[in-house]
Amino acid sequence: MAGKPFAAAAGLSAALASNCLLGLSSLYWKALATLPALTLLGCRVLISLLCVTLLLAARKEFVPLLCGLTRRDILLHGGAALLVAANWGTFIWASIHGHVLESGLGYLIAPVLGISLGLLLYRERMSLPRGLSLALVIGSVIYLLFETGGLDSRVFLVIGMTWGGYTWLKKLARLPPWSGLFLESLVLGLLLVPFIIWMSTPLADIAALDTGDKGLLLLCGAVSLLPLALFSFAARRLPLSIMGLMQFVLPLTQFFVALIFYKQMPSHGALLAFAFIALAMLLVILEPLLNTVFFKAKGVVEDA
Repeated sequence: MAGKPFAAAAGLSAALASNCLLGLSSLYWKALATLPALTLLGCRVLISLLCVTLLLAARKEFVPLLCGLTRRDILLHGGAALLVAANWGTFIWASIHGHVLESGLGYLIAPVLGISLGLLLYRERMSLPRGLSLALVIGSVIYLLFETGGLDSRVFLVIGMTWGGYTWLKKLARLPPWSGLFLESLVLGLLLVPFIIWMSTPLADIAALDTGDKGLLLLCGAVSLLPLALFSFAARRLPLSIMGLMQFVLPLTQFFVALIFYKQMPSHGALLAFAFIALAMLLVILEPLLNTVFFKAKGVVEDA
């Protein structure tokens, strides 16, 4: 029995570390701001591909992966790869140019996209908490589009939509996490990196770096993969409700990074919109509990 509390504590620590590292990674990309965002994206893709390839080779999972691939696997992970590339590229650009509040807002918006897709594609039931959540998010986003308070709406819209779509596609996929990440990195390496090389001449940019920055650049594989590994570790040990609550940690970390390190101050209206979107997300996470309380209260009234 002692093993269960230990596993839960280890899972909770991993989930917190994963989201904090993702939020703090803006500072890593900012430290490499002398390179264009496209160059950094290309390095992130290639070094991540190299790391996950070595990992699969060490675990002897290449043959089962290649023998078991289907057309559906390739299409799903190919689509996920394009979405995560847009997400990574926007996140890196925002980190370099001081739009961290917007990226944090995007990660707050993203989970609600999954609710919308469920309603539209699968005709899921519209519960009261979900309906209220959607109304709060849609109203807040519309407000931010017209009353930005200095926020770049392109950043939070792209990050929110791409991360929400990526998460949805990953739920449809059947491959294990590392196998799926390898396939996505391979697709990006084949499709995206030649374009990046043609557009931003990264070899010359990288050659101009000093030794310290070159060493820092080599860490981008760990910066990309370590949070994913921790997230995967936590997902196997924690209930979905706790993993849902952990989704607050990433945007909250981004919020503090923006305030402390980037000196990016939101307007009062933007803060209010943040609060409403956070409330919407909390309603989604607590929906099972709210439904239970509602039905119990309804039963008491009917019995009376």
